[in-house]
Amino acid sequence: MKNVLFIGLGAIGTSLASQFSNAKYNFSVLCDTPRKEKYQQNGFIVNNKRYDFHYITNKEYENKADLIIISVKYHHLKAVVKQLAGLVGENTMIISLLNGIDSEEIIAKQFGHECVIYAFIYNIDATKVQNVITYSKKGIIVFGEKDGSVIDRIDRLKSILTEAEISHEVSNDIIRNMWWKFMVNIGMNQTTAILRAPYRAIQKISYAQKLVKAAMREAIEISKSLNINLSEEDIDKAFNMLMDFSPDGKTSMLQDIEAKRKTEVEMLSGKLCLLGEQFNILTPVNNLFFNLIKSIERMY
Repeated sequence: MKNVLFIGLGAIGTSLASQFSNAKYNFSVLCDTPRKEKYQQNGFIVNNKRYDFHYITNKEYENKADLIIISVKYHHLKAVVKQLAGLVGENTMIISLLNGIDSEEIIAKQFGHECVIYAFIYNIDATKVQNVITYSKKGIIVFGEKDGSVIDRIDRLKSILTEAEISHEVSNDIIRNMWWKFMVNIGMNQTTAILRAPYRAIQKISYAQKLVKAAMREAIEISKSLNINLSEEDIDKAFNMLMDFSPDGKTSMLQDIEAKRKTEVEMLSGKLCLLGEQFNILTPVNNLFFNLIKSIERMY
């Protein structure tokens, strides 16, 4: 087995960690001392089963990691990257499961592109309340090289995920695939956060579906300026996935709003609106979404 490090035990990170644990694949969770003590005391309840992972601080970790899986909030990423000092070797692979389209570049600035594999996760409906996580869809990790090549480290990552029984796909067009997930979050995360509604609202209410699609179509227009060329078929693919989610499941942004935490709106509509200004493409729906969500944050 390889040395695997998890960083970030939100809904996604904990769901994946529980799957690694179920497969009896050894791994560690990197955290600071206060979190370590809290985690050791409370554990995590995932789909009604308690998990006690192996928690370790930066100073306690004596190896160079073979694989680092990052699933923290976007606004914590730069601080987390600094915590990895001394843990990254020349053969370390780092994958980020953040929702946006630029976390890989932030990581690469610190450790170089030779450590970063582009990746994202989809088809997961995990919800977290304190230390209790529920999900009905395990998720699929999609990963690949930016230029579409298949080299040794792709096979190494594939081997780890296979042994850990994590569903995965290798992509030869990972940037377009990541933009598809970006588009999904642009529509679904923001709409559910503003409506304070679970997936059921988008599954059942046509007005909510129109909001989601309107926001997504702005992402499609901007993708064309980058030669990524998303299409209406990509919206259909997103809705086909959504309809199979637990109706009571909640997007990560809605979970943030309900917990009165800072959202990742800058990474979603904020980023899209900046690209709209760059390419002189209007983004009225996402401008509205951005201002609504920032207003909600200010009312906590």
